[in-house]
Amino acid sequence: MEKRDLYKDKEVVRKMAQLMMQGAVMLSETCPICGLPLFRLRNGDVVCPVHGKIILVSSEEEAREVEVDSIVSEVEHYAAKKVRELLSQDRPSEILEWLRVIEAGERIRELREKRRRPAPPPRGRSDKGKGGEK
Repeated sequence: MEKRDLYKDKEVVRKMAQLMMQGAVMLSETCPICGLPLFRLRNGDVVCPVHGKIILVSSEEEAREVEVDSIVSEVEHYAAKKVRELLSQDRPSEILEWLRVIEAGERIRELREKRRRPAPPPRGRSDKGKGGEK
């Protein structure tokens, strides 16, 4: 369906109106997939009326960061599903392998969060009392 066709689709127009009635704000940015206007929900999420939640990025680097985060989340989700499945089959060695995958995903997430946080300012050295004053 082309962008122009989406504006004519009654269901899409109804969804856009519903978003606005729920307090969402229409943004000037458009969906990179379909070109419809994006909406910011009260909780801060940005959504497309057709494609759902959208993550806005301002650079290629930020896009790569979001993509890696998404992949790590998907791997963790898949591993959790496998653990749940294996629990019913009483296969402890395989469960341990998938738990290690989940643990690795958590470590990756922690390391990435640390890297994103701004470094604390270096502790300043005081020259007071060291003969530096006249």
